[in-house]
Amino acid sequence: MMLSESDEKWLRNNYPALIATGDTVAGTIEFKASYDSQGHRFFILGGQPNEEIGGRVLSGTFQIRIQERTHKSTSQLPALYVEGIDPIADRHFSQSDNSACLCSPFDEREFLQPEPQFRAFLERLVIPFLYGQVFYSWKRRWPWADYAHGAVGILEAYSKIEDQNCAVECIRLLAQYMNWPRIRSALRQQPYVKGHTTCFCDRKLQLRRCHPRALAGALRLQKHLRALGISVL
Repeated sequence: MMLSESDEKWLRNNYPALIATGDTVAGTIEFKASYDSQGHRFFILGGQPNEEIGGRVLSGTFQIRIQERTHKSTSQLPALYVEGIDPIADRHFSQSDNSACLCSPFDEREFLQPEPQFRAFLERLVIPFLYGQVFYSWKRRWPWADYAHGAVGILEAYSKIEDQNCAVECIRLLAQYMNWPRIRSALRQQPYVKGHTTCFCDRKLQLRRCHPRALAGALRLQKHLRALGISVL
């Protein structure tokens, strides 16, 4: 995650307590931001009058570390680590390495192509994530609609994917989880995945009642795989 000269200058001017060293950006970040739940809009506040922005205004100060990942099987983005926060799943931290879960794997490309977009990564992923931590400490829930954890969340995210060429990548991601055999079995169902299939999470309820967005994602994935002529072995 090498920063360009313009990135480093922007970082010094806007977040001077974050220091870039090699492949790591670390230090203190302070922010004031607002989320408008009705318009689904997130703002980082500078000199704007709050009444013109709307939404819930929250501020926070965190010690963070951003660094290149050693293993990129589940995410190609740099890893974000936050000090002083319990890295539990409900706060959207990975249980494998305690890094932050910043977005769906299918949304990562806009921050990586045509080259890594550090400013967008920091202000559109990192700061909203930290805003979410402040909100969670206050309300014990995430401030906006979020995906479930693990494979179920990947299927929920896939429910919004239009490009059938993402199907192969989705299968690769799903295959890394322990509940992949159950998902694979569901994808083999004819003529389509049944809503009364047992959910892929641990609650053992019907999929359509437990995680309906994951059902929608499984149906879309099944449709795309068939269009591509790919069988799930």
